[in-house]
Amino acid sequence: MSAALAEVGVESPAALLATWLTDRAGLDRYAGDAPPVTDDRPRIEHAAWVRRGEFGRVLPRLLSLTTPVPMPPADPLAGEVAEQRRELLEFYRASLLAMRGARREAGAAMRDVLAGDPANPYYRWVVTGTP
Repeated sequence: MSAALAEVGVESPAALLATWLTDRAGLDRYAGDAPPVTDDRPRIEHAAWVRRGEFGRVLPRLLSLTTPVPMPPADPLAGEVAEQRRELLEFYRASLLAMRGARREAGAAMRDVLAGDPANPYYRWVVTGTP
């Protein structure tokens, strides 16, 4: 499993924890009264983020629900998780800027992200189309 996560840029426990977006209350706010995904209702296959242009609408909504990663501040991984999360959220911000056509701002933000983690295969795939 760690090899599969590393292929998409999640190369450490801190990087995995940094992908945390929100808690149960945030998920409840996001999902609202959507029916559950079941075998006879595979809504996830037709989810908003796979339709053209919807990622730029869905991601800001998800990001508006962010909550702190649920870990004690004294945890030895806390600093690394905070840095990994800052980088990931900056990557999302740069991606949204690019989707809105703010090329100069997006480029600068993405350069900063790549400077911090130039070998991250996910970032490189989004930017260049190659891992």
